[in-house]
Amino acid sequence: MENNNQAHITVYTCIGKFERVKKTLVDQFANMSKEVTDSVDENGVESFVVRLKDDSDIQLSINTNQGFIGHHIHDMYNFFANVECENKKLLQSVLHQIQVFNCVIGGSFNLDDDKNRTNYIVNTMFAAAKDINGLVLMPDMRLFDSDGKLVFSAEGESDFNEYTPIANADFIDGSVDTARKERSIAVLKEKGIPYMPQLRAAVMESEAKSRTPEEIARRLFAMFGVCVYCEVRSGGQTKEETQKYLNKINDILGGELDDSLTPEEKAFLAVQKPEQRDLARFGWRYECCHVLMWALGIIDELGYPEQICDVSAMGGIIWRQDSLAGFLEGAKPRAKEEILDAADLVLRYNWACVDARIKGQKSPAKLNGEVVVEWHYALNWLIGANKNADWDNIKTHT
Repeated sequence: MENNNQAHITVYTCIGKFERVKKTLVDQFANMSKEVTDSVDENGVESFVVRLKDDSDIQLSINTNQGFIGHHIHDMYNFFANVECENKKLLQSVLHQIQVFNCVIGGSFNLDDDKNRTNYIVNTMFAAAKDINGLVLMPDMRLFDSDGKLVFSAEGESDFNEYTPIANADFIDGSVDTARKERSIAVLKEKGIPYMPQLRAAVMESEAKSRTPEEIARRLFAMFGVCVYCEVRSGGQTKEETQKYLNKINDILGGELDDSLTPEEKAFLAVQKPEQRDLARFGWRYECCHVLMWALGIIDELGYPEQICDVSAMGGIIWRQDSLAGFLEGAKPRAKEEILDAADLVLRYNWACVDARIKGQKSPAKLNGEVVVEWHYALNWLIGANKNADWDNIKTHT
């Protein structure tokens, strides 16, 4: 049950060095605090408590989970986008500001009769917002800048006639990444695909990691084997009857298929009678195989994610291999820059598909949303997204 005597205040910011946020909060409350608890970090949310000298607590959280933030910001954007406002230019600037937020700071505290205490806490949250170029959202959906000026409200009110969105200098994309984004947006415009101009790539070029050709090839063969397993099991064959396909992949991998499977794949293959939804989920990864073959230069074009890939042609290449080494001799791995280009563009394809789905519309420009998300998944793995996560822990946030 919600505590009606508890007050909430939220700060939104666009920042590159998330570790700055807690330091700012602790520093701002330092003159009136007696203790700060250790942080608890779970699923991208850092929580801690500032205990004031009067022994009351302020609960603070720093949410940098980009999956949560993406959906949260999308809802916030839609809320304000539907507000009646005569100054359309101002509204558009506010919406652009909302789109670039990548960190949400929550503060909550119990209300009492001490107005000076309440004012101190609120003013300190505003001071913290100023240090990190943040904006403050009050529970009545009024959005303020760190100087206390009303940026926008649910009634379309504002203290501004014009507003310029702000972003921290440590978050601004470098020229290389900006040029990549501009190239992607040019493609989207040409195809008539909606886009979010401020959508940031999953990984900047300076942060990107490159998978080795052997690592990519092992992932390709192991995943292809699982896809074939799903296909033939869906066709009615038993677990035992399908083993020959996995055995062939194991031979190509020199007896190391088990080492090349992910924990999720191993658990799936161990099930005697898999659920249809799991067969479909792993079977769709033929599309990931397509991306990995492109990354290795085995196929010339990634193409446009409108139709499913040519599985027969893929099988024609895979099944004729005798060894991983022989396969890699014919590979022409693509440069990291080319893979980053594809990852940026597909990220924006996926955003358009998700946006259309939320609105109950068809995906634009004949994009196949299921194909797009698989491409997005594989490309994020290739560039080391989600802090260079392993295959099972890749995310496709937009």
